[in-house]
Amino acid sequence: MPHYEYDKDYPFAAFITNLGKYNEGSLVGEWVKFPTTAEELQKVFERIGIGSKDDFGQPYEEWFITDYDCYVDGLYDKLGEYENLDELNYLASKLDEMSQGEYEQFQAAMEIGDHSGSLQEIINLTENLDCYDVYPDIRDHDDLGRYYIEELDAMQVPEHLRNYIDYEAYGRDIALEEGGEFTDFGYVRDTGDTFHEYYDGEHGSIPEEYRVMTFQDAEELTEDEKSEWAMDIAYDMDEFFRQHDPQYAAEHPEEHAAREEIYENLMAGRISALDEKLAALGQTQEDYLPSEIEKFKDATGYEEFLDVDPAVIREAVQNPDKSHVDEMLAFAEQAGREYEAELSGQAPAPSPDDRETGETVRTPRGTFHVTDMSREQMEAVGYGLHHQSDDGKYLIMGNGARAFAIRNEEAQEHAAPEKMTVLVVEPRKEPYLKEIDPGLHSLQAEVGGDITASYPFSDPVGLVCNDEGKLIGLELNRGLRDEEGNLYDIMAGTFLVVGLGPESFASLPPDMIQKYTEQFKRPELFASINGRIVSVPVEPENPLRTAEMTLEDDYSMIDGIINNGRRGEELEKAQAEARRTTPEKKPSIRERLEDAKRECGSRKGPDKPAPQKKPPELGDL
Repeated sequence: MPHYEYDKDYPFAAFITNLGKYNEGSLVGEWVKFPTTAEELQKVFERIGIGSKDDFGQPYEEWFITDYDCYVDGLYDKLGEYENLDELNYLASKLDEMSQGEYEQFQAAMEIGDHSGSLQEIINLTENLDCYDVYPDIRDHDDLGRYYIEELDAMQVPEHLRNYIDYEAYGRDIALEEGGEFTDFGYVRDTGDTFHEYYDGEHGSIPEEYRVMTFQDAEELTEDEKSEWAMDIAYDMDEFFRQHDPQYAAEHPEEHAAREEIYENLMAGRISALDEKLAALGQTQEDYLPSEIEKFKDATGYEEFLDVDPAVIREAVQNPDKSHVDEMLAFAEQAGREYEAELSGQAPAPSPDDRETGETVRTPRGTFHVTDMSREQMEAVGYGLHHQSDDGKYLIMGNGARAFAIRNEEAQEHAAPEKMTVLVVEPRKEPYLKEIDPGLHSLQAEVGGDITASYPFSDPVGLVCNDEGKLIGLELNRGLRDEEGNLYDIMAGTFLVVGLGPESFASLPPDMIQKYTEQFKRPELFASINGRIVSVPVEPENPLRTAEMTLEDDYSMIDGIINNGRRGEELEKAQAEARRTTPEKKPSIRERLEDAKRECGSRKGPDKPAPQKKPPELGDL
């Protein structure tokens, strides 16, 4: 047993107080030395009235710790009003089992503040003393430098030169390199050994020999007592959430509207989500609500049961490739559900493992398997909301030991529709791809009015164009040809090449994009020559030529086209080809008579200008 401060034979004592009597104005309590026993603690509870009834017949059930008498340096500030008595006894027992040397190691580690932020960390510190070396006789850098040179022979220094060595500077370098510190118990350095977590803070992880609240575990609560207790906790939690969580208050504007939901979760053992919500709001085990929930869990026997050592489970989680911890946990969960279903005569609830899709979702907190269960189904088997993916498409549901990803149905309902890729074909321009919103309005905006669709090709594609394009005089765009290459229709105005889905238009597949980009690559011009429509492929429009051609087209003169470089040449070639392939038509008798009449008329009036033959206008059908 170590020698504690003031030569006490126990590390600390706690003054346990009857909370009900305290609220009535009476301080009724008793000092309890730790470590203690279940029998001794039960007698203390009886003496301070825990279990007895008040003037209204209600039992005094609650207690808290008014003060501590602590003889371990640095420990007093870590102890709170609502500490778990089993946890306190666990720590006190580990301290009492130490040798004097181990206790000095512990005190030195506490002084440097390593792994001492909570009772859970301090208990784990008692199990990891091998991670620290303590040198009691080394008090400063000079001592450290001399120890390394004279005792450890870290440097060979001749005897006549030892007085010239700056031991302090050498010791300072060593402490800096090792990360060592000087304490009231000597020089402390980290050995480099791995710090293991043996205690995870859960009540079930406390070894049986250190538990002292077993006498309360033996007293089973009636269903009415359990229900009343759960309702009181639900009332307090609802009040706390409304005051400290704006989102909760917004979702539940009516006072105590969600109290029933919290009550149902407590009664069904779905407590992990409540614990996580409290933790997110800054509540620790020292605060009232978490400690009250913990007492409720202990009193009702709510705890996850595992047939293996928790330390083994933690090691398996850290090295999942070397274990079957997921299978073990899944088996335990499913067995529990089947047992409950057997008792109630119902079919067992579905398991997240049984409904895995094979997909995974990665978030900043880890990678999670996707299950196709709904949120309601997950909550029914004890899983609460932990967090959601960055894109909001998945909810991560956990039960304190495991977690799965489910699809966020609400987010999917409000998700923006995916874009549709179409091929846009404008007059005098090469086709280009564009992503548009699916739906009628987007299609109408692209073609400039009401739409109509045709399906002239055997491929699963459609042509979407302005329904009144030809009637309102939209510029002729591209020709449609039969299998022999004969022109049978002309698209007027901008049109779209779209893919065909099961029920509506869809994105154009990549192979169709390539095919129809090539098919409609060259813009076309159209003219009526001798009653026949002629198509001329032209180069895509450029800004300078567009300005010039627009000016000439305003006069609707074919001469302007003919006289304009290459474009005129192309039209001239088309006209020549039309004259060559069109059979010569002999004039009728009536036409010859009218020609003769015009010739005579022209001779009578030499000063009158001869009539000009009107050229065919571009675009006449």
